Amino acid sequence: MLQNSMLFNWINAIRNDPVDGIITMLMQIVAILGALILHEVAHGYVALWCGDPTAKMLGRLSLNPARHLDPIGTAMMLLLGVGFAKPVPVNPRNFRNYRRDDLLVSLAGVTMNMLLFLVSGFLMVLCNRNLRITDHHSVLYYLSLFFTHFSILNLSLALFNLLPIPPLDGYHVLNDILLKGKLRLSPDMFRMLHFGLMALLLFTNVINNLLSSMMNAVWTPVITFFYNIVN
Repeated sequence: MLQNSMLFNWINAIRNDPVDGIITMLMQIVAILGALILHEVAHGYVALWCGDPTAKMLGRLSLNPARHLDPIGTAMMLLLGVGFAKPVPVNPRNFRNYRRDDLLVSLAGVTMNMLLFLVSGFLMVLCNRNLRITDHHSVLYYLSLFFTHFSILNLSLALFNLLPIPPLDGYHVLNDILLKGKLRLSPDMFRMLHFGLMALLLFTNVINNLLSSMMNAVWTPVITFFYNIVN
């Protein structure tokens, strides 16, 4: 598992080409921070729109990474390619319509990541369309590389969070739409399921294999469509 991690890839890349490796590492760090932070900020802004100012009062509508990053979630992102930031605090009692607003807040982060995937995927295609073999280490080359990393990362985060497993956003979507909000889990149960999910990620390939299949099903037709547009 470590051999496929971002950290392992960074070390190898820096050994092979220090300048290219460091630039690639910095771009991936920016991509990780952008994807995780914008996901959480989207939750906070939609919660505020739905009547809950908790995230705003606690300073979680900021783009400052220090307010959002979770040490374990960030480490998992670096090692596994899938991780999480500190969840935005939400008080559902402030919602104007509990089920509707819970659903909207839950979908906000996923929607943000999907939009970022579509925009960065299209920009990646535009860059690749104009890339030449001699453009290695050029600005266009690194832009293409960044948009590739950013699009893949945002798609993986969106699909991961759509899994109907507590405490992921997909659980709230399942509960609000299909179960009509009837399933109520205690905070202790949420914490247990959270640790269970992390154990699945750390010690098995179940989630990773599922995500790979889901990503292939989405990535290929979308990127192919973009290439057809620019051509």
